[in-house]
Amino acid sequence: MEKVEETIEGFQRVRVVGVFMSPVPEGVTPVVFLENDRDEVLPIYIGAAEAFSIQTALEKVPYPRPLTHDLLVNILEGLNSKIERVLIDDLSDGVFFARLIVRVNGNEFEFDARPSDSIALAVRTGAPVYVSDRVMESASVSKDEYRISFEEGEGEE
Repeated sequence: MEKVEETIEGFQRVRVVGVFMSPVPEGVTPVVFLENDRDEVLPIYIGAAEAFSIQTALEKVPYPRPLTHDLLVNILEGLNSKIERVLIDDLSDGVFFARLIVRVNGNEFEFDARPSDSIALAVRTGAPVYVSDRVMESASVSKDEYRISFEEGEGEE
């Protein structure tokens, strides 16, 4: 049976492309790229620990002991809970906001979360990531534009 992809009004499903280093005035900083089906990229600047967590999960790098995000996934699974989806739904003063939707015993619970932590969890569990149309319209760039500006040394949105 083919899995039907959920659509959420006012949101676009995105895929986590990867974590990259982007030049900023202070040096370089990690940025996670989310891409929609129209070749638009949403760059979200994140911390080094979250960047490491996301990239190792994308690459399926095994560790002898669970990392923090692995631990949370193990706890949720042990409690018969499941991460249903991540919603990146707001942007204020350059800060992105997300909600983590968790299913427990048939009920959905919503938690305020940082996008970086939410993405790290989604990559580990296969949960879909959605970005609001409003956030994509205000903060995304075309994939080609970002690549060109990065190659020219600008590296910023």
